[in-house]
Amino acid sequence: MRLAPPPPDVCITPQHEHTALLRAVATALSALQTHERALSLAQAELGDIDLPPGAPNAMDRAQLQAAAPLYFAAELESAGLLVTAELVAGLFASGAITQPLGPTAQLLNAFWRARHDRLQAAERQAIFARVVEAPHFERLMGALCEAIVAQADGSDLREGVVLETTAMNLGEFLAQRVDAMATLAARDIVENINTALAFLRDRMIQVAFGASSLWTLVSLTLAAQGQSQGDAAIRNHVDRGRAGQSVLLWLAAHYADQTPRLNPADPTDVELIGAAQRWLSASPLTTTATSRPVAAPALPIAA
Repeated sequence: MRLAPPPPDVCITPQHEHTALLRAVATALSALQTHERALSLAQAELGDIDLPPGAPNAMDRAQLQAAAPLYFAAELESAGLLVTAELVAGLFASGAITQPLGPTAQLLNAFWRARHDRLQAAERQAIFARVVEAPHFERLMGALCEAIVAQADGSDLREGVVLETTAMNLGEFLAQRVDAMATLAARDIVENINTALAFLRDRMIQVAFGASSLWTLVSLTLAAQGQSQGDAAIRNHVDRGRAGQSVLLWLAAHYADQTPRLNPADPTDVELIGAAQRWLSASPLTTTATSRPVAAPALPIAA
């Protein structure tokens, strides 16, 4: 009896724990580059032309491309990521971290030395509050996500009109709030998020603070500042940020479309529908890292 040949080997690419988050950061940086190019083209194209109020134009589209990274950054701010990075870097500079950290020490030192060159927490929060204004943003974003999810089984004319209306409403809302200061801040904040992740993901840093993961480290930092957020709440903010950024990038490209329709057979549209559902599923949190800071002792350092 002859045995059948063995099946071919299956190659499974290993997934890093934070692959999705790092991809979202890369997407945010890419969107900001696209925004800068689009803004230059729009300014050259429109010049001093006065358009009627509410009329979609190239400038609006360019502004919306910066809204997505800003929202992503706002949710990571609520998760406490940059607050944690600033505290860890400050403890390192004070000599409280005595363990050898290898190349990560250089990242921490550079982050600490640049502290006066980046926006402070209160400044970041003021920008986020103006662009992602509560409760109006949540209501408009929720309506758009519901309209997107409604197209999962195909759509008729009514659902297309609802999607068009909700996209236009949120697009106009954000285009009025994403000004030059907000777009400059977006690049500064996202670049600092990228830098912070480079050292906060380091296992030696996490061990030094008695944390088992990046989000445990963030949770410990918030607890030390008198803010009660657990790992699940922090991950909730991160998931909302990633999903919301995907939805808002679609909005930047399609908010002026007439009766837009999504194709459930198109992988790109399926991914968008999934992002909208994930945003809806991640319930809003009332206790966030943007709450009033409370003085507290430093985090424990492992001996």
